[in-house]
Amino acid sequence: MPPPNVPVSPTAQPTSTATDTTAARKEPVRSLVQRDAAAKVVAFRVVFQAGSADDPAGKQGVTALTAAMIAQSGTEKLTFGELSKKLYPFASSVSVNVDRDQTVFSAEVAAESLEAFYPLLRDVLLTPRMDRDSFDRLRARAQSTLADDLKGSNDEELGKEALQAVLYAGHPYAHPAIGTERGLLSVTLDDTVAQKKRVFCKERVTLGLGGGFPEGFDRQVALDLAALPACDGGRAALPAPKKSSGLKVTIVDKPSADSMAFSMGFTTDVTRASDDFPAVAFFTAFMGLHRQSAGVLYNRLREARGFNYGDYMYPEHFEQEGWGRFPLPNIARRQQFTSIWLRPIKPQNGLFALRGALHYYRQKLEQGIPDAELLRFRGFLSRYIGLEQQTPSRRLGFALDDASYGLPAPHVERLRAAWAGLTSAKLKEVVARRFTGTDLAIVIVSKDGAALKQTLLKGEKSPPTYDAPKPKEVTDEDALIEALPLALKDEDITVWPIADVFR
Repeated sequence: MPPPNVPVSPTAQPTSTATDTTAARKEPVRSLVQRDAAAKVVAFRVVFQAGSADDPAGKQGVTALTAAMIAQSGTEKLTFGELSKKLYPFASSVSVNVDRDQTVFSAEVAAESLEAFYPLLRDVLLTPRMDRDSFDRLRARAQSTLADDLKGSNDEELGKEALQAVLYAGHPYAHPAIGTERGLLSVTLDDTVAQKKRVFCKERVTLGLGGGFPEGFDRQVALDLAALPACDGGRAALPAPKKSSGLKVTIVDKPSADSMAFSMGFTTDVTRASDDFPAVAFFTAFMGLHRQSAGVLYNRLREARGFNYGDYMYPEHFEQEGWGRFPLPNIARRQQFTSIWLRPIKPQNGLFALRGALHYYRQKLEQGIPDAELLRFRGFLSRYIGLEQQTPSRRLGFALDDASYGLPAPHVERLRAAWAGLTSAKLKEVVARRFTGTDLAIVIVSKDGAALKQTLLKGEKSPPTYDAPKPKEVTDEDALIEALPLALKDEDITVWPIADVFR
C-alpha cells in the first residue's frame, strides 16, 4: 500500500535546510506528500489549476506554449542546452502536460541524486529563461504538432479533439490545448511572459512530492515555490456547455485518410466528485475498457468481426499515459463529457461499425447488465484498477486528482466500495438518468466527406464486408444492425474540411 497522503500545514516552518531568510518568512504553498523513506526514487508533480481554458480570446495555445517555455527554455543561469547536459547524468528531465483546466510539471530522480537535481528543477520552475530563441523554437514545434501530428497523422486524437470542439462550441474547452493555427500565430514572447505571471502563480499551485526524500525536504520545496508570483484575481467560471439534441454528425473531411475514425459522446455534469460516478465508470468500463478485451464493444466489433484495433468507452476525458493502457493523471476538469471511440475502420465497414456501436450501447441502456454479469465483471474490474497506481509518480498523481475533486476517500478505494454494493437495478437506474442513446454528437474522420454525407442521408442498409465467413450468430445480428435507422436530415450533418479544422 502507498504511504498515506500527508498535506503540509500552511503554517509549517522551514527545516534546518532552509538557507534563504526571505523564503523562511513566506507561507509554503499547498502540498500533498507521500513519503516512503525506503523508496529509491523521488517523484515531483507540480500541478497548476491553469490550462487552455485560460487562453485569452485570439491567443489560443498561449498557456501550453508558456508551460513549454517554463519547462524547456533553460533557466536564468543555464541555457536549455546547458540544462539538458546537467540533467543527463541523472537520467531525468522536466516534463509538462497541459489540458483544459490543469498543467502538471513532473520529474523523477533517484533518491541518491536528489540533492544535486533539485536546484535545477527549482530554477526551471521559478526562474525559467523564456528567451527569444526558445520562443521561436517552441512555437514552431507547437505549430508542427498541430498541423503535422494532430491534423496530419493522428486521426485518433483528431477525432477526439474534433468531438470536443463540437460538444463545447463557443466554450473555453472548444480548442485543443496546443492551440489553433491563428492563435499560435498571434502569440508573442511578451504574451507568454504575461501568461506565466497570470496563471502559473502561487495561489493556483499544489506541490506533489512522493518517494524517498529526507524528512523536512517537502517543507523546503513548498517554501521555495512560495516565491512564485501572487495571482492577480480569481479564475473565471465556465459557462454551461450546449446540450445535443438528437444525432448530430460532423464529418472531418480529410482526403489523405485511408481509414475512418469515430468519436461520439455527450457532455455531462458527472465528475469524480459526483455520487453517481462509480456507477457511470462501471457501465462505461463494461461497454469498453481502454485497451482491454473485456468490453462489449471490443468483443462484438473487434473480436467477433475483426473490424479494427480499438472500441472503447470513457466516463470522462481520457488520455493514455505514454504507450501504456492506463489514464494520465492530473487532467482533472471542472466539466466532463462521456464518449465512445472506434478506430481504425475500413471505409467499407464504417457505417456498419457506427450502427453496431449504437446498437450495443442502446441495447445495454435498455436491458441493463444482469446481476451475474455484473458480479463477474466487478471481480475483474475491482482488481484491475489497482494496476493504475503501480509507480510512486502515478500514486501521487491520483492523490492530487482526489484533492482536486475534493474526494473524501482515495479514488480507487471509493470505486471499489461503491461497486461492492452495486446491483443491476441500481446501475440501471443511474444509467437511465446519466446516459443518452439519442442525443449524441458524432464525429467521423474520413475522406470524401460530401459523398459520405449523402450516404448518411439516404439511410440505406450498410452490410459488412468480411475477409472470412462468420458464424450464424454473428450474421443474424448483422441483419439487424445493418438496417438500424439513423434518421439524419441535411441540417444534422456538417462537413468540416481538414484545412479549416482548428484554424
